[in-house]
Amino acid sequence: MGAGVALRTAIQHPHLVRKLVVVSFPFQSAGFFPDIAAQQKQLGPHLAVSMQQSPMYQLYSGLAPRVEDWPRLVGRLGELMGREFDWTDELGGIQARVMLLVGDADMLPPAHAAQFFALLGGGHSDGHWNRSGMTKHRLAILPGTTHYDILQSPLLLPSIAPFLAEG
Repeated sequence: MGAGVALRTAIQHPHLVRKLVVVSFPFQSAGFFPDIAAQQKQLGPHLAVSMQQSPMYQLYSGLAPRVEDWPRLVGRLGELMGREFDWTDELGGIQARVMLLVGDADMLPPAHAAQFFALLGGGHSDGHWNRSGMTKHRLAILPGTTHYDILQSPLLLPSIAPFLAEG
């Protein structure tokens, strides 16, 4: 959920965010594949035991001061993930430079990421030989990557590093 929090911060407090990297997150809930959206709406404390095999639980159990609160966290995540949202009209207010990264087999289709990029002002024209037509935003679709392994992709950091290094 970190990408959503960071995106909301850039929207609501544009003076606080200079650059933003958004990994595997849509600008509207309708951007998720329908089966993923349905699964998110079913998430709740009743699934906490079955989710103890997940990487998310492994991380949680190693950090949480009260591991027994796992079902409560799963319930709260279900509440949050089940909410409808559409930030289309708010994207124009983002002042930060934004880099969008998605996997080509992510929870949202690459076409949604391209639409997100377009709403930020990218992808509307050729960048020109001298790069004068480039937008300040970037889009990367990482091949052979899912939502569940994108952070481990060997392509992730080489994709982000030049963006962060740019003025």
